[in-house]
Amino acid sequence: MRHYIYILTAFFWTTIVGCSGPQFSDKNIEARAINITQMLDTNAINVFTEWSYGTRGQAEIWSKLSFDSSLYTCLYSKNLDTKELFIGQLENFKKDFPYDFLIDTSKYFRAIFSKINDTTIRIITIDNQGQDHILSESIPLKSVFRSNDPFKHFKSLSDFKDSLGIIGTFYRPDIGNFIQFYLSAQHILTYLPDNPKFNSKFKDVWIKEFETGKTIKKNWNLRKLDKPRDDG
Repeated sequence: MRHYIYILTAFFWTTIVGCSGPQFSDKNIEARAINITQMLDTNAINVFTEWSYGTRGQAEIWSKLSFDSSLYTCLYSKNLDTKELFIGQLENFKKDFPYDFLIDTSKYFRAIFSKINDTTIRIITIDNQGQDHILSESIPLKSVFRSNDPFKHFKSLSDFKDSLGIIGTFYRPDIGNFIQFYLSAQHILTYLPDNPKFNSKFKDVWIKEFETGKTIKKNWNLRKLDKPRDDG
């Protein structure tokens, strides 16, 4: 049954496996975990009930959550001269970030918005056959995203994540109302609210899992897996 927990979280371990070295020692991890508990008050932690975070290669994966599913996913690349947002589920994305640009979602199911400079973006779409189509080589950012700039939003999420020093998160309220923060390939910090709720089908599994860790602060459990995750 414990393997079930690994399956649930496997998606977020694409690049976590390589995290090793002195900064990932048990002592340093616990110090970082305590710092996170001090930074995340009730309001701040709610960010991670709305957004899940993982990585794929050099890109950050941010998924907008809705109970047990994802409304849309954004792959955010910030380590480039050109910042990129690779978006799936465009209609849902548009509800949060209205764009004043025609993208025929019957033909294109993904889009890449590339920030060329502070004021200009490029728009590329991907059709159902996986072919790229450049819709605009250069267009003013503010003429497309007039009311809500997604580049600012995902930069803010990314900066917040960096300040915490986390490498992935997990939240599934249909399983339980706890939030997991991955600090290394072995270390997991979990926020358990007062009177935590669990899906009865898996309650005993999760309680046993948390018993392998320790309480480092009220509502916070830090545990170490027996061995690093390796889903490759």
